Amino acid sequence: MSGYPTQDTALNVETASSNEIADALSQLSRIAVLGDDWEFFDPQDPCTVHVIDKSAGQNIALQLIGAEFDLKRDAHTKNYYATMKHGATTVLGPDQAPLRLFETDTYHDVFFAEGYLQALVNKCQQSLSRAAHPYH
Repeated sequence: MSGYPTQDTALNVETASSNEIADALSQLSRIAVLGDDWEFFDPQDPCTVHVIDKSAGQNIALQLIGAEFDLKRDAHTKNYYATMKHGATTVLGPDQAPLRLFETDTYHDVFFAEGYLQALVNKCQQSLSRAAHPYH
């Protein structure tokens, strides 16, 4: 058994911190379209996640308040991808096309990435609820 993992590294999204979930997204960088590192810069702001592309020196801030995600399949490449929207408005990239957060040829990987993204939205909503009702 030498060389095999001896511990389950599954992430419990209900008990994990936002940073732990962001780290899990960073580990999916092989399917990320935007960048290779997901970070929260301000410990007081669990609703703005920064996607960093280290090689390009770019940082895209994504607002999680009210965010929803769609999983779609590209008609041309047949790849699955995840997009982000706020209400009826899809978040657009620099090319004014829907911003693809994760993309791969397997639904499974994009499904997990979307689950982590949704968990971050839930953490954001929980923090907003606690701030609005600090004694509940």
